[in-house]
Amino acid sequence: MRFDGNVYYHELEQYPADKLFDEWRETAHLLDQGGFTTCWLGEHHFWHKGYPVACPNPVLVGLHLASVTKNLRMGQSANILPDHHPIRLAEDLAAADHMIKGRLDVGIARGTNSTAGIQFKREADRRDPDTNYRLFEEVLDILIKCWTQDAMSHDGEFYTFPVPGWSEADERIYKNDPDHYHPDGGLKALGVMPKPYQAPYPPIWQSADNTKSYEFAARKGHAVIGINRSFQGTKEAWTAYQSVASEQCGRELPLGVCANGQTLNAMRTFHIAETQEQAESEARAGINAFYETATGLNPNWARKGLLAKGEELSAEDNDLDWFDFLQKYEVLLVGSPDFVAERIHKFREEFNCQHVTLWPNPGFISFEKVLRGIEIFAERVIPQFETSQTQAAE
Repeated sequence: MRFDGNVYYHELEQYPADKLFDEWRETAHLLDQGGFTTCWLGEHHFWHKGYPVACPNPVLVGLHLASVTKNLRMGQSANILPDHHPIRLAEDLAAADHMIKGRLDVGIARGTNSTAGIQFKREADRRDPDTNYRLFEEVLDILIKCWTQDAMSHDGEFYTFPVPGWSEADERIYKNDPDHYHPDGGLKALGVMPKPYQAPYPPIWQSADNTKSYEFAARKGHAVIGINRSFQGTKEAWTAYQSVASEQCGRELPLGVCANGQTLNAMRTFHIAETQEQAESEARAGINAFYETATGLNPNWARKGLLAKGEELSAEDNDLDWFDFLQKYEVLLVGSPDFVAERIHKFREEFNCQHVTLWPNPGFISFEKVLRGIEIFAERVIPQFETSQTQAAE
């Protein structure tokens, strides 16, 4: 079973940036030593709800963290595609893939922060979800073209490459390059470089918090980082992914397995301590505050949005604080080592979950306790799954 980790942003706290980056280095070291596969880094711009300080460039930060670790892969959770120029992002990711010799995972998302989106491109405004979704899909298509086509051209709704009207005057250049130039010297295609280190390109993971996004990723043949769904909501989304992905590739895929060979990734808000009472006591205030803020940022994270279609909110649910609500519907991995391991075992048994990412996102917990939680997980939870895999093989 694969386990990944995320870094801790100290959500809702005014936290020194230099100290935060130091902590990320320490976290990456611990994940590397603890047997985790990938360290995921989010992309956040400007001060906005929940993130007074965070990471605006996960590719750049990931390169640094890769330089101070040995085996840990680096991923972005995620690159907010509508906010990026597609060719520049394709170049940066391909170059990064070479610099760390293929230890790169590519995470993609549409984003939730409209304040950020419209600063980079007006059509990225999240308040117009249909336009934002079309822009997201077009940027993704251009990324793939940049990585797989020696002579890349694109004519879409938002971008046209090459930009029309440019010609090369030097015959020595265009006469000998019919792949990129018309006979009169007009530029017809771009040679984007470098191509990625991993062929044809690094694994692509789409962040998803609703079934529609899972189905989109399945049609594209990409994996998913699934966040913020109930147990039944996750099972519903994974089943929808399996149906679409199986139809796309013409064969029945096992639940939780992607056509590209990856496994669906369940990212869960995480905190672990020696006892259930200690873990819940330490995490409750931060999780309550974060989700009160986050629901104003993303309506999919409202209580009903976290549930499966057949699940209904009860009167009791509305009276619960956020922590108890999320714990009831198994959105969290918060508790003792045995509690957390039991919940992961249930994920694996019920919908073949083979991949979990720890998201230590509740605010107001000391960094020392976050590190200790990762250590406890590595020492007392991961070995349970290594043992069960060995027994299954025998």
